[in-house]
Amino acid sequence: MYQIHEGQVMRNKYSSIPYKWIQNEYSNRTICIMLPGLGYTTERPLFHYATGLCLERNIDVLHINYTFAKNEQFRKLSKQEQPQWMYEDVKAVVEEVLKETEYECCILLSKSIGTIPMSMEWSKRYFIRNAIGIWLTPLLKEQSVYEALLHTNLPSLCVIGDQDHHFIEERIHSLKANNLISTVVVPNADHSLEIKEDTIASIDAVKTVMLNAKKFLVKHRKGAN
Repeated sequence: MYQIHEGQVMRNKYSSIPYKWIQNEYSNRTICIMLPGLGYTTERPLFHYATGLCLERNIDVLHINYTFAKNEQFRKLSKQEQPQWMYEDVKAVVEEVLKETEYECCILLSKSIGTIPMSMEWSKRYFIRNAIGIWLTPLLKEQSVYEALLHTNLPSLCVIGDQDHHFIEERIHSLKANNLISTVVVPNADHSLEIKEDTIASIDAVKTVMLNAKKFLVKHRKGAN
């Protein structure tokens, strides 16, 4: 049995961020904070199964369901200003929802645009201490995302398809030089980690991602197995 808490955090008069916090029946000291993409929400397969993977291992889950893409004030910002808005939304939810908790280990799992606020936290360490990270389809064309991942000293799993428009073979090769980074390239997969016009292959791709995520958790988080 799980306890599910849903709500919204008002960061300011312009930004309200929905969230879902799922707690296991038994107390634990690990939480996975999930940062979705723009169109790829936490209801989509990769997040659905990643949530299950965590809960099966007594890891609590926090979905941060930001809606800045629909926010008129956000759209008025320059491309240089938007990342800070994203990051402040994430920080606001973490501060409010987890303020009275005693989690000792944090897993950050992000996809696509969610890797932007994740990369900022990876550098600033505002709310993470003992942490590991799962980067799904990271925006490797964004220099800040690439450098945060490239120079990380935290265990990280990077998963991307070779048909993703953010796939850059040279950058993937560079990431492999960091022993803390595990890289998985899914053949023929696009930015949704799906294989065009092949449903069964797309299901297999999801399985590949989950198997690698499980392997990563077992290796880097005590008790995850």
